[in-house]
Amino acid sequence: MPQRLPPGPSDWFFGLGQIRQMQADPLGYFQHLQRAYGDIVCTRIGPYRDYVFYHPDQVREFLVTKNKSFHKMTRIRNIIARLTGNGLITSEGDTWLRQRRLVQPAFHPNRFDHYAAIAVTCSQGFVEYCRNQHRATGVCEIEISRAMIDLTMEIIAQMLFDIDLSAETAEIAPALAYLSEVMMQEMSSLVILPDWLPLKKHRKKRWAIGMLDDMVWRCIRQRRAAGEDRGDLLSMLLLAVDEEAGGNMTDEQARDEAISLFSAGTDTTAAGLTWVCYVLARYPDVTDRIIQEGRTVHADRAPTANDLPRLRYLEMVIRETLRLFPPAIGVFTRQAIADVEIGGYLLRKGSLAHAFSFVTQRDPRWFPDPERFDPERFAQEREDQRPPFAYFPFGGGPRLCIAQPLAMMVMMLVAATLLQQLRPRLSPGQGEAEPQTHMGLRPRGGLRLQWAPHEDG
Repeated sequence: MPQRLPPGPSDWFFGLGQIRQMQADPLGYFQHLQRAYGDIVCTRIGPYRDYVFYHPDQVREFLVTKNKSFHKMTRIRNIIARLTGNGLITSEGDTWLRQRRLVQPAFHPNRFDHYAAIAVTCSQGFVEYCRNQHRATGVCEIEISRAMIDLTMEIIAQMLFDIDLSAETAEIAPALAYLSEVMMQEMSSLVILPDWLPLKKHRKKRWAIGMLDDMVWRCIRQRRAAGEDRGDLLSMLLLAVDEEAGGNMTDEQARDEAISLFSAGTDTTAAGLTWVCYVLARYPDVTDRIIQEGRTVHADRAPTANDLPRLRYLEMVIRETLRLFPPAIGVFTRQAIADVEIGGYLLRKGSLAHAFSFVTQRDPRWFPDPERFDPERFAQEREDQRPPFAYFPFGGGPRLCIAQPLAMMVMMLVAATLLQQLRPRLSPGQGEAEPQTHMGLRPRGGLRLQWAPHEDG
């Protein structure tokens, strides 16, 4: 017979104290829970019992073997749906399955060569900007969080819509950044005020959503009118046919999926690239090894998708970066839709559940000396010694991020292209970066790096 409740903190006054701690420092709070209570912790959030799973075996149960017993929490879905509608991120059940079938062809590997060329070309533009700045002033210093949002947005806009967003970046980038911040605030708030209230933050939120909506609808109308496949993700969405259920995507469905892919893809990939740039600047020996690997694999020519299997050390560096700094610190809160047993404990219908990659991926049982940056952790022989769900920066199970292969490819090609001509270093006065939770994990207060051309080139 399963035990009724795992250990956890006192649920005094419906967990109000726990909620305040979580709001103040979510990363520290969930690390504390594991250290204080173990691998399965039960807390209270208002009227709900909230279960947190840290052990890879229970994470696997939660995300894979018993995933059908959970849906995303309705409150979380509603917050995200204000931007994304009923796209893959928020849909459930048969609707999610149909949408997944329709979206999946857009991520077929036979399109990756085209996507790779876009990532490299956009990255070369960033390289040229840095070289010009360095040539003009002798130094190129950049706040890298914003720079990676701009670069990632440019890449994804071309992949998704085959458009150049450079003229609109100054407005769309702040809109995305604000939505990332405000949605995270709403997810951790006790009370969410209706969007129609005439408050300044609500007006700004409506402005930000309107910016993205206008861009996406403009692209959809133009593409419907042209009726052509331009090799981008939007073309695949508009031309997709559900072979099992029949029918195409409606314009509204295409809008929901396009805005989901654009917003989530930009936010998380930019966050990942920000941390990649940080570790490259902080660990010059790692950067040197990547540069040497690149000179062996692709030398002076632009890197391509075909080079990626041979850029093995670069891949290990990026995976180790995502271990320490996963852009999404855990999977969205899910709610049991039926009684379910996990790890020997019974979760009643309606209970909430979480898994936090940020904590599990820093557990010394799976990653000895976990705070140390060590790409060799992802050498094949060491990977084979770990439980499968000791590492899950992209989630897992049926709801594994659909864009995982594309995101990894973009991060690898951007890094390879930048390091082909440039080296980063921390700007004077830039200390160790402190992670802060938005929708994507970012350095608190920004991150200033200097970029300089190779001394030998």
